[in-house]
Amino acid sequence: MTEHSQVIEEYLLLLYKMDHAGEKAKAVTLANRLETSPPTVHATIVRMQRDGLITVKKSKELFLTKEGRKVAEDIAYRHNLSEYFLCNTLGIPWYEVHQHAHRLEHAMTPVVVKKLAEFLKNPKFCPHGTPMPGSSLPKDTITLTETTAGMTVEIKMIGEVLEDSVDLMKILHEHRIMPGNLHKITEISEVMRSISLESKDGPLTLPFHVADFTSKIIRKTM
Repeated sequence: MTEHSQVIEEYLLLLYKMDHAGEKAKAVTLANRLETSPPTVHATIVRMQRDGLITVKKSKELFLTKEGRKVAEDIAYRHNLSEYFLCNTLGIPWYEVHQHAHRLEHAMTPVVVKKLAEFLKNPKFCPHGTPMPGSSLPKDTITLTETTAGMTVEIKMIGEVLEDSVDLMKILHEHRIMPGNLHKITEISEVMRSISLESKDGPLTLPFHVADFTSKIIRKTM
């Protein structure tokens, strides 16, 4: 596979994540999410088009080509594998591994990826519940905003868009909003635009915009 710069890889990974989350990708979206100037984003998009990694529709929406998706899946796998290693082997806090994995993923050669995957026994999910490329969440998975009061749910995945905020991830960690943990939905307030949960670790209220961005994170258990 052709090697690409770290910048290109970061763009491809973001486009891959947005596609999986059902979000539309445009240059302005990338500029905001990557905190990069519009001219820089435009120049990078032109380069990615030239390399056959993306296509740009008349609506200005960006799409991965077959080659672009192949490269993006490789990056996503390296990232998720890095998170798993950092969290479960090196003991780096769950809420911090995303930041460290962003640096490690670019330095891993195919040989290292293969050996690391074998060492970790080929995990299917990252520590936050994101499926490795080729794997998927259970079919009955729903989002937190699709629940009703009184329902008990099992956390399955924390949406990747939230992982960029260490402070937010730390709050979720402290309240055990993590894969495998059970929580009861105690209240859904349209007025306050929030969802209240309770578990053995205590109560927590999440705003809708957090619950909404944690796409497909929970599964009904009762």
